[in-house]
Amino acid sequence: MSTTKRVLAVVHSQQSGDRISEFIGPLLEADRRVQVVWTLAPGSLFERGGHAFMRGLDAAVLPWEEAVAFGYDLAVAANHGMLDQVRAPVLVLPHGTGFSRRTGLGPGFGPVVERSVGGAVLGALVRYGRVVPAAIGVAHEEQRAALTSVVAETEEIIHVVGDPCYDRALAALGERERFRRAVGVGEGQRLVVLSSSWGPSGVWGSRHDLIDRLMAELPGDHAAVLVLHPGIWWSHGPRQVLGWVGAARRRGLRVLTPESPWLGVLVAADAVIGDPGSVTAYAAGLGAAPLLAGGTDDIVPDSAPALLHRFAPGYRDGVPLGRQLAEASAGWNPELASAVHARLTSVPGGSAGRLREVMYRLMDLSEPEGPACLEPLRDPEFVPDRRWRSEGRAA
Repeated sequence: MSTTKRVLAVVHSQQSGDRISEFIGPLLEADRRVQVVWTLAPGSLFERGGHAFMRGLDAAVLPWEEAVAFGYDLAVAANHGMLDQVRAPVLVLPHGTGFSRRTGLGPGFGPVVERSVGGAVLGALVRYGRVVPAAIGVAHEEQRAALTSVVAETEEIIHVVGDPCYDRALAALGERERFRRAVGVGEGQRLVVLSSSWGPSGVWGSRHDLIDRLMAELPGDHAAVLVLHPGIWWSHGPRQVLGWVGAARRRGLRVLTPESPWLGVLVAADAVIGDPGSVTAYAAGLGAAPLLAGGTDDIVPDSAPALLHRFAPGYRDGVPLGRQLAEASAGWNPELASAVHARLTSVPGGSAGRLREVMYRLMDLSEPEGPACLEPLRDPEFVPDRRWRSEGRAA
């Protein structure tokens, strides 16, 4: 089949691959004039998760060295890094709520400096005197400053495109009962999502015992699901992670698989125990009552997680967890959820049309007829209630 335009999807990690796949299928791969080729950029801290994502892709995939040898009409990425090697105008998006946490402290022996805002790092935005991306998509108008304060020249290439991940969850709110059935929530039960992002400020890194405590103290009319950042799964290995949460699973904890869709769980949730990660903010914006249990030292002021930490209660040692969940639910209301919602995106429901417009303009190609739409959410997938076989595969 002859195509008009070639697009390179650049994956750095599982989470960035997931973000690209939120929109590239319905907005680009459905167009018979466009051929999308995928590649994995080397060097990411989360490269193992990227390999796992690529294995299940069923797409045309090129090794990095081969991919950068060709030219394309457009490249799409949800991470910075190595993009100056790509021979195409690059559109870069955040892979979470965006510009909400500071970068981690790297290894080395030199003096420590102020940490940059994730997604707004000078060395990634600029290479050899030129801004690397041709376009940068942000979810919210107020996120412009995070970029322009570092590189003023990015002002002309910033586009407010909304958040396709959050938009898909918003569109699924009317199917909440379907997702509650998929999760296994019984009639009259309340669903608690325990979420952990990556790093020392995440629940996993700062309060690993909270998983066991939750299942030991969870009220009988509650069910619980664990959602872990892909970096946790692939840095330790799924077998080891499941070994560590084995006792909690025996008490009834349901664990999303590393590759599972996770947004449906947030649509179904009544409460979320989490940290400054995107999952907590998305869940709170959708209406789940948050109980904050992670660290706060890497939160960027005026971000969605920062707003959440102004309003939501923090986890307290020594206080029964059932009581804390009840207090969190009693104190969370639609007005607070709306405040978080308003900070997550400037254009709720508008990401598909805005993303398509930017990508087709960069390709110099007319947009397809009809409205731009994202795919509906798929049901979550859980680790089977059986142990790993000796060779390490799920039984």
